[in-house]
Amino acid sequence: MIRKLTKILILTASFGFALTACKDQWDDHNQLTGPLAGKNLLQAVEENPELSEFKGLLVKTGYDKVITSSYKFTIWAPDNNALQSLDQSTLNDSVKLKQFVGNYIVSQPYYTRMAGGDALRLKTLNGKYIKFHPSAFEDAPIATPDLFTGNGVLHIISSIVYPRVNALEFISSTSLKQKGYIKTLEYEAIDSSKAEQTGIDPVTGKPVYKPGTGIITKNYLFDKTGDLGNEDQEYTVILLDDDAIDAELTKFSPYTQSDNSPVSSAYTVLKDLVFRKPIDIDTLKTDTLISDDGVKVPFKKDAVIEKIVTSNGYIYRMRSASVKLSDKIMTVKREGELPDGFSRTDKSANIAYRLRRVPEDTINHIPSYLFNDIYIFNHKVPLFHVRYNFHNIYKGKYKVYWVAPNDVQTVTFKQRMAFNDFNGSYLEKTVALKNFQEVEVGEYTVSKYGDLTVYIIADNNGTDGTNSINVDYFKLVPQLP
Repeated sequence: MIRKLTKILILTASFGFALTACKDQWDDHNQLTGPLAGKNLLQAVEENPELSEFKGLLVKTGYDKVITSSYKFTIWAPDNNALQSLDQSTLNDSVKLKQFVGNYIVSQPYYTRMAGGDALRLKTLNGKYIKFHPSAFEDAPIATPDLFTGNGVLHIISSIVYPRVNALEFISSTSLKQKGYIKTLEYEAIDSSKAEQTGIDPVTGKPVYKPGTGIITKNYLFDKTGDLGNEDQEYTVILLDDDAIDAELTKFSPYTQSDNSPVSSAYTVLKDLVFRKPIDIDTLKTDTLISDDGVKVPFKKDAVIEKIVTSNGYIYRMRSASVKLSDKIMTVKREGELPDGFSRTDKSANIAYRLRRVPEDTINHIPSYLFNDIYIFNHKVPLFHVRYNFHNIYKGKYKVYWVAPNDVQTVTFKQRMAFNDFNGSYLEKTVALKNFQEVEVGEYTVSKYGDLTVYIIADNNGTDGTNSINVDYFKLVPQLP
């Protein structure tokens, strides 16, 4: 009985597969033998009286020659009725017109069945991207789909679609202060591929370039987020009203003062208003976005003034997106076993990167767990130190903590922590025996926004066992109002 049932199931599945395969093959057969199969895309357009206006635009822009080539394309052609609404400024401007017509053509054939589920994002011949849905080209309904030709596919649409601006083009077209703040982040750099090389520096071995050549303009924000004018990357950008962006800069300016304050103040606010993915607020189920740096950014529908769909994502004009101080100026933590360097390079035999286990704490009901740390022992070097580098640390007061287990020695030792200058002022604490808890080391005030180097320093003696270094992790906790 089981064998019979198995055979029935196999035959049923095989029959279903055969039907599907036959259907696909029949569709392909219809395409290959259809009335347009022996014609190219231009001929297909020419033979359809509803597309006479579009055919004229193809000829006027030179795309008629492109779509008769041996390459394959997909065209979404607006019919004559749709093109009645084409504005004269586009029609009478050869550059705009070529951008307009190129917006309807992509390389490779695409059928509506390929656009199931999420829309296909396709690059057009004008360099912009469009969204192809099963029944629409962007917002234009597809009236006649999937006309197969010898060099591609023709779809007929019932309304026109203008090329969309990208995020940078839209922001640049506004008069908002945020545009100006983005511009303050520009700086000049040398592009070696565009510079004229005049020789090699005999000391450094680096190329020497002719002054004034290869100079390009870059932007600190784009160094972080990517160029908002890049059509190949999708973005979501929050564009705040003038009062709102000024309020954000004012709120954070006490914590971003540095030797280059115009850059740091604008940068620290703007970097968390750009997200490297498309976010559609109409389908979003949260009112908070998380930036690349882990900052929580309010994103509430009632604060949105306008939603702008661009060729590379979304822009939201917003009344406010007020980030909390505590959500941006966060605790800075570093694992001890992840240093950036040491005061000497000849003590590797005395440096252990360990995997340890915290004993179970039955009194406080804390289970045992594993952790990694760094343990430096018997180095006999007074003030031997480990270096940890940080970037973009906010100005202000921090409480400093560390975990230093000291779980193998029989004596305590002193351990120091210095900032930016290991010979300068420092915090010092005696490292107790077998202590797996956080210890408050003291307070430190970061004097300006920017880079910070933290040194963990051995005691100022060369005695074995009493000038060790041991760190599970350390952290700097901002003391905010």
